[in-house]
Amino acid sequence: MIFCYHKISSHLDFGICTRTPAAFKRDAYWIASLASDQRPHIIFDDGYEDTFQVAYPILDALGLRASLFVITNWIGKPNHWDANFFGTFQHISLCHLRQLAAAGWEIGSHGATHRALTTLPRPVLRQELLASKHYLEDALGVPVKRISFPFGMFDDVVLEECRAAGYEAAISIRRRSDCGFVERSLAVYRFDSMRQLHAKWRGSSLELARLRFINAFSGLTVLMHFVRNSVPEMKDVR
Repeated sequence: MIFCYHKISSHLDFGICTRTPAAFKRDAYWIASLASDQRPHIIFDDGYEDTFQVAYPILDALGLRASLFVITNWIGKPNHWDANFFGTFQHISLCHLRQLAAAGWEIGSHGATHRALTTLPRPVLRQELLASKHYLEDALGVPVKRISFPFGMFDDVVLEECRAAGYEAAISIRRRSDCGFVERSLAVYRFDSMRQLHAKWRGSSLELARLRFINAFSGLTVLMHFVRNSVPEMKDVR
């Protein structure tokens, strides 16, 4: 089982993907209290600096490690790719990314630009997957085996290109794949209570349906990105 977080911050944010430090600490202490074989694995999508500054010390004190899936074109930069109504959030620096890798965290890809992979022409999709993987491997000196799909979106073409690029597995907040290549993560949102966290852990059908409903609205964000970057060329590919 995988619990997926994004931002861990007390900074005012319009979106639902920001978990407060106090709520995250409560989540982490509960996860640490579980038997080791019952604990959900924690991942962070997008790769924000607060993963290192806030989440890492909490998890490290509890002896927990996590996985971080980063948008490689935005390492060390503000998140101008997203809709920001109350200011931007800083992405993790390469220095801190290296420290997490040295501490035993898995570092994976979240794409190069955070575009929905299913919307990209095949040559651009291939470049998106390869650029992010190769950059991380060159910068960190470790193999990048997994990708977490932006918006959780994938199809057969995406899976075929992921395998060709050398990824061994993938993660989606929407669904798992029939072939077993994609595992589903369960997103933890700003307004989730401990009761809802327990429901995710139990695999409650009602909670899974609730997550499907929430994640369906990510299509609006995909549309916003498309309008903003109509027919974009890949920019600043490292």
